[in-house]
Amino acid sequence: MRSIIKWAINNSPAMNTLMVTVLGVGLVSLMMMRREVFPEFELEIILVSVPYPGASPDEVEEGICQKMEEAVRAIDGIKKMTSIATEGAGSLVLELRADVPDVQKILNEVRSEIDRIPSFPELAEDPEIQQITFRQVAIEVAVIGPEANDESSALELRNLSERIRDELMQLKSVSQANIAGARDYQIDIEIPEATLRKYGLTLQDVARTVRRENMELPGGKLNTASEVVLVRGKNKRLIGREIEKIPLVTQAGGVVLTVGDLGNVKDEFADTTMISEINGKPALSVAVERTSQEDLLAIVEEVRAYVETARLPEGYSLKLW
Repeated sequence: MRSIIKWAINNSPAMNTLMVTVLGVGLVSLMMMRREVFPEFELEIILVSVPYPGASPDEVEEGICQKMEEAVRAIDGIKKMTSIATEGAGSLVLELRADVPDVQKILNEVRSEIDRIPSFPELAEDPEIQQITFRQVAIEVAVIGPEANDESSALELRNLSERIRDELMQLKSVSQANIAGARDYQIDIEIPEATLRKYGLTLQDVARTVRRENMELPGGKLNTASEVVLVRGKNKRLIGREIEKIPLVTQAGGVVLTVGDLGNVKDEFADTTMISEINGKPALSVAVERTSQEDLLAIVEEVRAYVETARLPEGYSLKLW
C-alpha cells in the first residue's frame, strides 16, 4: 500500500490524467443512463383471447374455452389455468411458475398449440395471444372540448383525441399512447315497429340478417401447379353507411329493400354510466406510456414541447398532468 501511495505522489501527472479519465467516463455514463421512477419487471402471465361474435357464454365455453384448455394442458411451466367465458368472447389466463427460465419460450409454445386447434367455431375470429406486461404512464394529455352533450360533439372530441394520439406517436421519444375514458363505438339500427309489421319482420329477424350478411369467413384454398391461393369471403361492414346497404326484404316484383330503406342507421357510442369531464367540460385523456428502454424525462420534455405548439380547433384545449 505504501508503495502505491509513494508512486501516486511521485507521478502526479499520471494521477491527474487518471482522475480526468474517471470523471469523463462517469459523465458519459450519466448521460446514457436510462431514468425511471419504478423498476421494470415482467409478469409471468399469458392471456389468450378469442372473439366469438353473437355467441352466448355457454357456447363460448364449449366451443372456445374447453378446446384451449385441452390444447395447452400438457405445456410444462404452467402453474394455474383460468378460463373466462363471456358473451361474444372467450379468454384463457395462464399463470406460469416463478422458476420458468424463459417466458418467451412458453409463449411460443402456447401460440403454436392454439394455432393447431382445428375445430374452433366457424364464426370465431383469430386468437390473440400475449404476455401481460407492466406498463407505466409517463405523462397524460387531456383533450378538453366545448360544453356540448350531443353525439356529434362527442364524435368530434373522439376524432381530435385520436389525431392527438397519432401525432404523439410520431414523436421521437414516444412509442406508446392510448386514449383513456373513451366509449366504445356502436352502430345503432332503428326501425319503427309499424315498418316491421308491414313487412312481417321482427327485431330478431333484422339482427339475424345483419349478422349473416356482415361477416368474414375462410373459404379454403386452391392448389395450383405453382402456388397455393387462399380463399376468403370478405363482407364485413364497419360503418353505418355500409350497414345501410344490407338487403332485408325482397319483394315479389324483384324490388330489394335495404336496412337504410326501412330505418335509420347511426354511428354512435355504446351506452355507459361513465362521464369523462375535466373542469366541468367533456374531455378525453391520452396516456403516453413508456417501455423499458425509454427515458421518462425525455418523453415528458418532448410531450410538453408538443402541447405548447399544438394547433387545435376553436373551443378545444390541452392540459398536462
